Amino acid sequence: MKIIEIITEQEADTQPVAAPVTATPAAPAKKFQSYDTLQKDPDALVTTWAPRLDQLQSRCNSMMARLIKAAGPKYAGKLAGTTISVRSFDQYLQATPEDRKITIDITVFWDAPDATLAVAIGHELGHIALGHVGTPTPQQSRKDEFSADDFGIRLAKTLGYNTAELFNFMYNKEEYDLNVLMGKINNNSTHPPYDQRIDRAKKAGFKLSKGGQQQIDALQQHLA
Repeated sequence: MKIIEIITEQEADTQPVAAPVTATPAAPAKKFQSYDTLQKDPDALVTTWAPRLDQLQSRCNSMMARLIKAAGPKYAGKLAGTTISVRSFDQYLQATPEDRKITIDITVFWDAPDATLAVAIGHELGHIALGHVGTPTPQQSRKDEFSADDFGIRLAKTLGYNTAELFNFMYNKEEYDLNVLMGKINNNSTHPPYDQRIDRAKKAGFKLSKGGQQQIDALQQHLA
């Protein structure tokens, strides 16, 4: 299969395999990059993004296998057969509960720390395990997001990840408008504001790194 096909059309048909999960020690890319953007540099597509895709796919498979095991027998049946696909994906990270599929973007998450992957993938597993199917109202959707957060946080903590690096990671990626990141929502918003999600994570026993906490505090003061 060509690398172009891998990045744009890969479907993760392989079952999760247990393998060491190792963070990638590399400087982060700041924003999501579409396939059209990646295609402008064919050499980088092959020499840079193909190895990153392979590595992230392996790490995601391994992390998801560990998270599913941590979910326990109660959710084993609902999570059985879940696959995760790494590709260029403008929604960054999303679960399709009906099909038990998770899609994660290569250009945003290729350098994600283990703690970030644990919470992010655990959150999407929450949508699948908790049966978040159909098209809910915005109010119900926000409740579902909180439930998925709680699920992901519980699984991540079970694996020993107790720092909410996901929030700091996404802030550093500049993927979110400040209003979205810190809480200016309306009645049609499908996701709760990040300040509420961060507070919820803190109450669950999660911590932010010192630098991450300073950044979040500065954002909250800016938007106050």
